[in-house]
Amino acid sequence: MNKINELRKGMKKEGIDCLAIVPGPNLYYITSKKFHLSERPVVFFIEEDNLTFILPELESQKLSGLDVDSLTYSDVTGPQQAFDIFFKDRSFGKVGIESRIMRHLELNLISKNSPEIIDAMYIFADLRTRKSSFEIDLVEKAVSIAEKSLNSIIHKLNSGISEKDFASELVIQLLKNGSESELPFSPIVASGANGANPHHFPTDKIIGSDELVIIDWGANYESYFSDITRTFATGKNIDSKLLDAFESVRLANGAARKKSAHGVRAGDVDLAARSIIDDSGFGDFFIHRTGHGLGLEIHEEPNIKQDENFILNEGNIYTIEPGVYLPGLGGIRIEDDVLIEPTNCRSLTTLSRDLIYL
Repeated sequence: MNKINELRKGMKKEGIDCLAIVPGPNLYYITSKKFHLSERPVVFFIEEDNLTFILPELESQKLSGLDVDSLTYSDVTGPQQAFDIFFKDRSFGKVGIESRIMRHLELNLISKNSPEIIDAMYIFADLRTRKSSFEIDLVEKAVSIAEKSLNSIIHKLNSGISEKDFASELVIQLLKNGSESELPFSPIVASGANGANPHHFPTDKIIGSDELVIIDWGANYESYFSDITRTFATGKNIDSKLLDAFESVRLANGAARKKSAHGVRAGDVDLAARSIIDDSGFGDFFIHRTGHGLGLEIHEEPNIKQDENFILNEGNIYTIEPGVYLPGLGGIRIEDDVLIEPTNCRSLTTLSRDLIYL
């Protein structure tokens, strides 16, 4: 109920009469319940004095242990009647929704009965950026699983394996080492010139000798995620421009970690990394933000980008992942998961940031 009460404080501050929440990370965060996002809508309504689920009959058993009201519907009746009953004796001014998550299906059912629909994602963000000690432990476990999994197979990177096969091996190790089957994302394995694409999908390309290889992967432990990137070399004969870029990225990662602290503007962390890369002549090839929040979602608040005015606080977990991407040549990214503590910034990732030659 503490989370519900905090949400209600945010609702009152913003003049929101009702929050409408659909299956996803926010619903899980406040109820610890998972529902399918399907053609059968599920919506959880938070009011000042009431909590109500509208959901299909077949999902109703999931409400066990929750002190909430519910309205159910069958495949025959459909959801419209349940929504009409909910709104019949209620008169809302503002209804807050999750603009990044709610579909037109749910929005249409709600908007028919609500005079004003507003985005309320920021109310959840204010809560979820402040990780509890329990949440921190889960992210740390996800980091440990991810690191152990890569370490167990990294020797295969220089064995004539394809990007796709190495990614598959990594997925198997993640599951063996305790990750949930729903990974944060499919591992990125980008070798040689493919490394110039930050979100490359692994292909049948054989990882060759004397290439840089970017590996971006993560684990899911009890619904909390890790997100790590390291860059490896499959030989000593690496292009000097790539080596210079690697050193620039390594220093930028360190500068951003050093800048990170309670009370610091998130945008200044980005600028600390970006200035290093700019000064080294690779600024035009650093084409994304320095990092993003991490927890129940792989990308959540706070955003570590140069125009972000969010002030870092104790309990924030986010990534620091500067990168340089040189078309036709390759790329480099070094990504850590970090935690803001009362007096410092602690890296949850422990793998070396140096260029590892295999």
